[in-house]
Amino acid sequence: MKNKKYHSLRWQITLLILVGAIVFSSVILLVTYRYVDKILTDSIIEEGRIVAENVAELAAEKLIEDDIVALKTMIEKYKYYSSIEYILIEDFNNQVKTDTYNGKIPSELVHANMYNENSTKGFSVKVIQIVSQNIAVFDILQPVKEGLLGFVRIGMKKSAVDEKVKETIFRIGLVFFIGTFLAIILAVFIITLQINRPIAYLTETASKISMGEFNIPVQVKTKNEIGILGEAIERMRESLKTSIERLRNR
Repeated sequence: MKNKKYHSLRWQITLLILVGAIVFSSVILLVTYRYVDKILTDSIIEEGRIVAENVAELAAEKLIEDDIVALKTMIEKYKYYSSIEYILIEDFNNQVKTDTYNGKIPSELVHANMYNENSTKGFSVKVIQIVSQNIAVFDILQPVKEGLLGFVRIGMKKSAVDEKVKETIFRIGLVFFIGTFLAIILAVFIITLQINRPIAYLTETASKISMGEFNIPVQVKTKNEIGILGEAIERMRESLKTSIERLRNR
């Protein structure tokens, strides 16, 4: 009779736990990614909206006076914000009055038609890909006096959100990886203690019984299916022992 090749139950269960942990962690990371991305996107847009409102309020009088120098001076202090890519101030005809590009405005921004009938009701947001600079921005448009005087456009760097999302997901993923690794080690220990050892003991005992050793009682203290199996093997041992003793006494 050929010896059959068996696979350890401990490692089969461990593999199952590992696959389950990976699937569960992947789902959690995906949900977390979308949640964090939404939170950070809303946050940077809100930051841009607040700046746009402040600039629009300060720019109103200067647009009336057509004071380009004052407008330029006003927006220069904002260009050092790490999350702001640009600031444009346009008149009511969408003609740029001043900007932080010093006149070298990317064509994608010039051709982006942000003005519509809803623009005068409040700020609006549009994602624009500036190919010439290989960046994407949240282009925030804020009307000045309901668009009667003009508009303020602020570009918030989308990369600022992407970098924070990647950093956050990396940290969460690292925690999940360490947690999963420790959970698997604990699972292997529990499996070895609660399942693998009793099964190995019963396997060895059944092998001894098959070789005619009936004097060693089966002792399994677990209160589960393994315990039931141990009791069944013990009854079999006693039955075989009694039957063989009867045959010998004839």
